[in-house]
Amino acid sequence: MEKNIITEEQVKKALETVLINEELSKISRQDFSRVQFKIEELQNSLNETLKEFRKLQDTMPNGLKTITNKRMMVISQYLIGAQGNIVTLKDGVRKYKRKVYGQQTPQASEVPQAPGV
Repeated sequence: MEKNIITEEQVKKALETVLINEELSKISRQDFSRVQFKIEELQNSLNETLKEFRKLQDTMPNGLKTITNKRMMVISQYLIGAQGNIVTLKDGVRKYKRKVYGQQTPQASEVPQAPGV
């Protein structure tokens, strides 16, 4: 029989894993849903803002286009960038939720079947 020596580093690593898992499980499904709903609201608001911004661009008189063109382009780039960031945030939260709650649900093959089913 071999002797297994557990190092302090291995213990620290195991404790960190346990602490991380505890932190992950502290987020309730309701909190995830609330955050996802708020992200959706933000995304919809930004889409409306972009529509209004495009209306402003379309109605800008020619005399003001030369003065405002550079600033309007910068604003447009920031709004489009924000749209992309919101999509990334939304996907990140969704994936994180799957990760957290996917670990807690047993696989279909692990679920015990009732006799005769």
